[in-house]
Parts: sequence; structure tokens; C-alpha cells
Amino acid sequence: MIERIKNALAEGPRATASTVHYLYLARIPFLGWVTLFALPLLAITIGRPLVLAAYDLASSGEAFFVGIAFGLAGGSIYFTAHVITNLCSNRFRLEINRIVQSRIDKVWASAILLALLINILVGASTSKPVLSYSGGIAAAMVAGMLVAFAGTFAAEAISSSFPKNPVYRNLVWFGIKIGLRKQKGYLRAVSADVETNDPANWKFEEGHVRAASYTFIVVVAYCIITAKQIAPLVALMLLLSLWVLVLAGVTFFWDRYRLPLLVILVTYFWLAGFSIKADHYYRVWTRPSLHPELTPGEIVGRAAQQHRPVVVVAAAGGGIQSAAWTTSVLDQLGKRLKADSGGEYDLPHSIRLFSGVSGGSVGGMFYAECFNESEPDFSHSFQAASSSALGPTIRGLLRQDLWRALMPFLVTDICNDRGRVLERQWCKSFDNKFKPNAKLADATLSAWGADAGSLKRPALIFNSTIVETGQRLAISTVPIRHALIGETEFTGQYCAEIAVSTAARLSATFPLVTPTGRPIMLNTSTSACRAVSSPPCGAGDQHLADGGYYENSGLVGAIEWIDDALTDLTNPAKNPKRYPVPRDILLLAIDAFERPTDPEDPCQLSQTGPAGQSDEVAHGVIYNLASPLHAVMNVRGAGQRSFARRLLRMFQARWALQHINIRDVKIFFEVEDPANREEHVQAGQKRQALAGKKPAGRFYIGVDPGKEPLSWHLRPSEIDELKKQWVGFNAASENCPDNYGAILDFFKAESAEP
Repeated sequence: MIERIKNALAEGPRATASTVHYLYLARIPFLGWVTLFALPLLAITIGRPLVLAAYDLASSGEAFFVGIAFGLAGGSIYFTAHVITNLCSNRFRLEINRIVQSRIDKVWASAILLALLINILVGASTSKPVLSYSGGIAAAMVAGMLVAFAGTFAAEAISSSFPKNPVYRNLVWFGIKIGLRKQKGYLRAVSADVETNDPANWKFEEGHVRAASYTFIVVVAYCIITAKQIAPLVALMLLLSLWVLVLAGVTFFWDRYRLPLLVILVTYFWLAGFSIKADHYYRVWTRPSLHPELTPGEIVGRAAQQHRPVVVVAAAGGGIQSAAWTTSVLDQLGKRLKADSGGEYDLPHSIRLFSGVSGGSVGGMFYAECFNESEPDFSHSFQAASSSALGPTIRGLLRQDLWRALMPFLVTDICNDRGRVLERQWCKSFDNKFKPNAKLADATLSAWGADAGSLKRPALIFNSTIVETGQRLAISTVPIRHALIGETEFTGQYCAEIAVSTAARLSATFPLVTPTGRPIMLNTSTSACRAVSSPPCGAGDQHLADGGYYENSGLVGAIEWIDDALTDLTNPAKNPKRYPVPRDILLLAIDAFERPTDPEDPCQLSQTGPAGQSDEVAHGVIYNLASPLHAVMNVRGAGQRSFARRLLRMFQARWALQHINIRDVKIFFEVEDPANREEHVQAGQKRQALAGKKPAGRFYIGVDPGKEPLSWHLRPSEIDELKKQWVGFNAASENCPDNYGAILDFFKAESAEP
């Protein structure tokens, strides 16, 4: 007994070292399994705003293809791990006996099945809150996985019968010619004569043919499945399968020479980056000269002269949540004002400016597009803004941008990337469904600027950020004449024209979801991007990113635009037409997320608890190491909010001295109805179970405050929630004013003014 213990203790360090060695060699399949296992857990925890939307499956047919993709990903992980397990002793001198090898294979298979089971449960629970529907989704995913597993058996059959095929001998001959005979772990001699180059005396090591056969199956599935629109999860899992197969093959070869994979990837992509086609571009073309009367002052002055109210909207960023919430607020607010005034108050035609950031810019684009309809129905803007665009975008990542990254020299249209795919999907969501008189796909800054000048639609500012300088870039249909330091106008920066859909996309360039891009000059708006030429004013090497990097509320752009207009109108030298100056302006600040802590907000006075009663939380070394980065991120958000609110207060105080009242109304999204909160949904299900009833939708992931979606997809429950929430509009109290009442007072005052 003592001898056994001594032997076990002596063997322990060697076994530990071998395990670590093996895990290092199998790091690519292991990282693939971690991705497969962690993705659904991420979707229901901290990654919910970005990942959960991918698990919302619209039908059993979609779930079937998702199951196929999951099965292919699991098979890719298993086969690459199996090759490494069997051949690591030949290539890397790591001895693993046959019994241990079989056990390792079983561990891999069990781990993969566990990860697939978790994905099935999350996919079923994310969809409709009906048990029968969730069961159908789960069954379809299982069926798809079984089809994919049939592919594994096909790979086994091919690998066992393929050595008898003449093509196999040709492949062996090719392997010998490229030097694989001298590389351990690839070819094995059949006879004792190891110096001969005769293919009949050599064969591939066990596992290589199987892995190659499975790679062929994955590539065929990739070509067939991605030929049409696919679910985001299908694209992600196919991408995972390809990367595991390719990178595992790369590491299997170079690990013998102790060359890290990271060095290989960095070197390859660095060299590929020298190709101009590896970068991302967006289309611009020659713009007609700006009309001298197309100014903010001219627009506001005409509105005041025609006794129209002046309303300005600032829409904060936040992906599809912000786009849909912004359009929902404006649509329902306009209908309510019209109903309460007997048709007298017309909110849509009172909006003179819409300043958006990120998703807010997308919502503003859809809302302004409704003015092209013969009889505008602004509910169309909400329907378009809440339509999913995640699937086409991820498909663009898998098709256009994957090959752009790997083989940029084969790219023909350098503007055709996932960002351009997202633009086309937005235009398709509106043009094909609602068929306005003028297509969104053809809308340009100058055309919409001319409409704003004639008061047919509001002026728009799509706020973006220049990556190289950190400046705020205002892509405006009606640009201001005097930008502040650190900010610039698109027309002044590039002297070029751009599509409205492209401007909205550049304002909403989320990291990884859409790429940052730089401009390329075309002869017309419909030309294909084939050669690179800089815009007339230069700056062609500058990339644009999400406007939220600079300021996320949209208030800065709105304040500057109004200030430019009022400065011109109050200066007789710049107001030769003697336009009247509006004495009352309404600024609607729309935010698609929960109300942040604001000491100026009277609605929060009763919510603040006594000081010094915070819960004590233990913090250690990890917290102290991460705290600098944590502080930077928190300071960025708090600094943006503080900067925008302080600028607004200074702006209001300045024009109050000239008897111009700037009213601001803040509108936030919150899950107000307790019945919709996730914990109440779960409590109701427990009550149903205790009462002997079958709980409906017991797997359902309900609405969770603070975890609203950011990706370009909304689940049905989230769409319903966006339709009905009216925070502050019906809950007036002594400390919390009624926002709707303030808006109504503004229109009453405007209609009463002679």
C-alpha cells in the first residue's frame, strides 16, 4: 500500500506535466469547446445585450439549420482533438497509451455533448413563452444535430474506404513532394524501405484523412447554407468550425518548431494589411455646392415666420433598442398630441432638427423617411426600426469580410462588406414593405437637406467619431457654418456627397458588429468600388466609428445647431430677410435606457436612500489591478453625461438673457409594469406549478431591466415592451413633473401666440 502511494506521488508531477503539455497542444479545439460552452451562458448573463438576440429562433426550420451548424462545430472540435490525441506521441514526443487515448476521446465527446445540450436549452428558452413552441425548437435543433452527426459517420466511411481510391495515391504523392515524408506525424512507411518516394510505400497517419474528409463536408455545408439568408447562430457556428479546423492544422505543424500561433496570425494579417483591399471603405461622390440659404438660421427663421413650433429631438445611442424606442416615442407622442388637440398639434411637421447618435441615428433615418409617403404613417418607422438585421450582418461577416481578411487580393468590390450589407437590409426593411414615393436606398444628404430647407422634413445630424483624431464628425443634411474646436462637419471635411443610409451606419458603427471605414470617391452614387481615390478635400485615410465614443446623447449636436441658428437670427447682418426669432423652443431628449442617477432630476429625490448604508463588498488584488480600466470606462460615461447636461444648462442660460426659452424634456425607457419583470414571471410560474397547472413558458427568458438588446435584433417580448412604455407620461407627482404635460403646455403656448 505504501509502495503504491509512493509510486502515485512519484508519477503525479509527470502526469501533471503531460496533461498541461497535451492541453497546450490541443488548445485550439479546447478554445473552440470553451466558445461553444460559454456562448449560451454569456447570452443569459453579462453578454445578454449583445448575444441573446442570436438565440431567438423564428421557426423550427431555422432551428433545424442552427442544429446542423452546432453539430458541425462539435464535430470540428472532436476530430481535431482526436488527431492531436493520436499523433502527439509521433510528432511531439508526448507518450499517451491507447487506453488513455480512448478515455480522452470519451471526455471530449461528453464535453461537446454537454455544451450542445446547454445551447439547445438556451435556444428553446429564448423563443416564445409557450412550452409547445420551445419543445418544437429544441426538437428541430436536435434533428439538425443528428444530421450533422451523420456527416461525422460519412467522414468515417470516407476515411476508411478512401485509401483504396486512386486519388488517395495522388494525395500521398503530393504530400511526399511537398516534404511531408520528412515531417513526423503526417506520413507513415508501409514497408521497411523508408527512403523510397514511391506512394505505394507510404500512407497518411490515422486521423488525417478523417479530418480532411470532415473539412470537406464543412466547406460544402458552408457553401450551401450561406447561399441564402441564415440565422446569426448558423453563421457563428460555421465560422467557429472553419477556424477550429484551419488553426488546429496550423498549430499541429508549427508547434513542433515552437512557433506560437499568435506570431503566425499577427505576421500574416500584418502582411495582408499592406493590400489596400484589406481595409474597409464607404462610398462618397461629388456633391453639388451648398446653397447659401441652406443654413440652420434659414430653416428656424422660416418656421417662425410661418408660426410653426420649433421642436428639436436629440436621440441617444444604444443599438436597435435606441432606434426602435426613438421611433415608438415620436410616433405615439405625435398621435396623442393630435388626438388631444383635435388635430391642431402636428408634432412631426414641427420637428426642425433630429440629432442622433448610433441607434438613435438609425431611428431618425426611418422616422424622416416616412415623410416620403403620400400620407405619412409614422408607425412604419417603428416597424422598420424594430426589424431584425442581425442575420444578414453576421452573414456578411462570414462571406464578404472573412475572405477580405484572409485573401484581400481577391476582393473585387472593396465597399461590399458587412457594413454595406447592414445598410441594404435597412433600406429593404422600409422600401420593400412600405413602398414610399422616394426610396431610402436613393436618399442623399443634399436631397434631404433641400427638403429640410423647404420645411418638408426635419434636418438630420448623424453624429460620428473620427478614429485617428477623436473629433466629433457631424454628418448633417443642413450643416452649421462654424464648428467648435474638436468638431467638424462632414461636408467641410470631405467636400463630398454620401447616402443617408451610409451616414446612419457610420454613426452606428459598433465594435465588431460593423467595421470602421474610410471614404472612397466614386463618379456616381451607384458605381461599384473598384479603385481608390481620395475625396476632394483629402482626409481619405481617416476612419469613422460610432458617435457614442465622443458623446452618446445627441445633445451636443442639437445644441450647436440651435445655437448657430439663433446666433444668425439675432444678428441683423446675418438675417437680411428679417426672420422673427422663436421665443420658445422644445428640446426632446430621448434615451432608450433606464434613467441614470441625476441630482437635478426631481423624479429621483424620493428614491435616494440615507447616506452611509451601502453594503460592504470585499475587494482584493484582482479588483485593484482592474480598477484603473474600470475607472476609465466609468469616467467616460459619467463625463459624457455631465458634459452634455452642463452644456445644455449654459445654453439655456445664455439665450434666456435674450428672452428665448429653451424647454427640455427627458424621456427614458424603463420596464415599468411589475408583471413584465423577469422575477415576477418566474414567481407566477411557481404559483401555477403549486396550483397543479402546467406552467406556460417555464424556460422563457423575460424582460430584464438594464439588459436591453444592443445588437440589431429584437425579440417579440422586447418589441411589445417598446410599444407600451411611457415613462413619466402618466405618472405625474409633486416631485416628478408630467413630461407629456410639459410638451402639451409648449404646444398650447405656441398656438396661443399671435
